Amino acid sequence: MKKLGLTIASTLALGSAMLAPGALGAGAGTGGGVTVSIKTLTKTLLRPTAEHGKRGWITKGGTPRGKCPGNSAAGALDVATHGRWTGKYYSSVGGVFITSIMGVKPKGSDFWELVVNGKVSSKGACSVKLARGQRLVFKIVK
Repeated sequence: MKKLGLTIASTLALGSAMLAPGALGAGAGTGGGVTVSIKTLTKTLLRPTAEHGKRGWITKGGTPRGKCPGNSAAGALDVATHGRWTGKYYSSVGGVFITSIMGVKPKGSDFWELVVNGKVSSKGACSVKLARGQRLVFKIVK
């Protein structure tokens, strides 16, 4: 019986790994289905990818549990990049300042900006609650 359980678990894990990119994030998370893309000044790091947020909380960069929900733009970024981003939490604004995405750090005074449905967000990534059909773009700006 132990061997059968191990075989089933291994088969399920293998089957999950063979899903299309983004499929695990889309089914496992919370929040509406959104698209996430990531751009630098000169290239696209991630083409629009269908994602959802994630369950729980984002705790990167010293963010206290409960301050940055997984069903936020930060959660969608976390799922889309498989956790390949960094940031620093600032209690004064109650959010995370994104410092790098997929190993890319803005130079000088450039920074990562969040664009939601074609408009620059007035909120940080932790404060943008996901809604079905949203288009999120994280891009470096001067």
